[in-house]
Amino acid sequence: MTPLFANRWLVALPPIWLVGVGAALTLALAAAGYGLISLVRPRAAAELRVAMRDGFLGPLAWLLLVFAATAVAFTPLVPVTQVARSLARMTGGSEASTQVTIPPHTKAMPVALDLRPQELQDFELVGDASLLVRTQQPIAGFALEKVPDVDLEAGVPWTWTKAEGRTNPFLGQQAQLEATNAGDEPAGLTIRWRLAPEYPEAGLLPWTFLTLATLLGGYTLFRLAAPRVAAVASATTKEAIGQPVFAVVIVLGIVLLLSFIVIPYNTFGEDVKMLKDSGLTLIKVLALLVVVWTASVAVADEIEGRTAMTVLSKPLERWQFIIGKFAGLVLVALLVFLILGGTLLATTSLKVVYDARESSKTDPLWAECAAEAITVVPGLALSLLETILMAAVSLAVSTRLGMVPNLIVCFAVYTLGHLVPLIVQSSVGRFAIVRFVGQLFATILPVLDHFTIEAAVVGGVAVPWIYLAWAALYAGLYATIALLVALVLFQDRDLA
Repeated sequence: MTPLFANRWLVALPPIWLVGVGAALTLALAAAGYGLISLVRPRAAAELRVAMRDGFLGPLAWLLLVFAATAVAFTPLVPVTQVARSLARMTGGSEASTQVTIPPHTKAMPVALDLRPQELQDFELVGDASLLVRTQQPIAGFALEKVPDVDLEAGVPWTWTKAEGRTNPFLGQQAQLEATNAGDEPAGLTIRWRLAPEYPEAGLLPWTFLTLATLLGGYTLFRLAAPRVAAVASATTKEAIGQPVFAVVIVLGIVLLLSFIVIPYNTFGEDVKMLKDSGLTLIKVLALLVVVWTASVAVADEIEGRTAMTVLSKPLERWQFIIGKFAGLVLVALLVFLILGGTLLATTSLKVVYDARESSKTDPLWAECAAEAITVVPGLALSLLETILMAAVSLAVSTRLGMVPNLIVCFAVYTLGHLVPLIVQSSVGRFAIVRFVGQLFATILPVLDHFTIEAAVVGGVAVPWIYLAWAALYAGLYATIALLVALVLFQDRDLA
């Protein structure tokens, strides 16, 4: 009983392994980049060594090491060959064709094709004479009739497309067909096909690598290009990580996300959808709590405790202080989302297997677990953008108010920001003052409903890239406005 139970859970490991391998490749790239910088600019390499002890790069390196170690541990348990084959197909040629000549009065001439049926997306046959083509060959003495023989007419193509949901014309691991030419003249047969990865979910690996590598490279450039602002950001991140609330949020988030696996939602086999919805909401709320708390401690408390005056007595402008604090808040949010987001991906994959076991369904394939986990990624990206936007708002408030008022204001902005569309709709056709208040809220408050796509994530609806781009632009514009307000409020603030 134990081996069967253990093997059942193995299909949930490949998505976790893909993320871990992406982290391992990022570490390898970072090591190679550090070696190159050490040869070209030794002083910059020394700066990077110092940065390893700051509040972001050090924890990020440890997090990547944990992911990489997980990948190494899971490697013997995952179908590496399937993943590698799909990754190779993503970079290799996908379209090919061949031409063969069928002699006259030839029956069942075998034609081997250099393609795997599992990767086939489109297939076309064209003959310059009448031909009979059989694609599915008898196996173990039994003739399979799922796909009937193709009776080609001269110059009339026969096509098959996977998107149409038709049965694959081939079986096995290697495609082969048989052509029959009953005519008196040789006949030419042109065969064209288009291939795609058998498991497109393997793309989680390169996307993880690109995301982490871009994040690591961007932070390195930030450290080298703006050292003063980066120093403020590093101090802010380090202070946030040292606060008990950060540790409580991380531990609480991991425990709750893991508990979501076994919590019964009573949705008749659709519990994974509720897990994704609950997980995204939980991560967003916990990240907002850490960011607002850090903004209050890093700005309001420093102003009240005269620490900000000491910092600004150094060659540091006030705008650099504000930008550095905001960058520190963004880095804190990134750490929270990387840790809890990775946990959510793992729990989503495990939940698919758990639901199948509890519902007595057929054990899912690892690709199904990976597909469910991938649908969470757009929700995490939009939740991060919302957190960054609220970080700018909290920073602006903290330049004038303390921790408790900041928490109250940010909670009100968060609540009303999600109700802005409803407020505007309810003000239509009302009194002038009601319309004015509705339009005022819609103008001043951020429309946070743009970042709420839990319904799409739960329903498995693909989120277009253009939507993510517009949401990122909106978050960037509103955060910029909030930062300008913070600069204005902080510029004439008496720090003495």
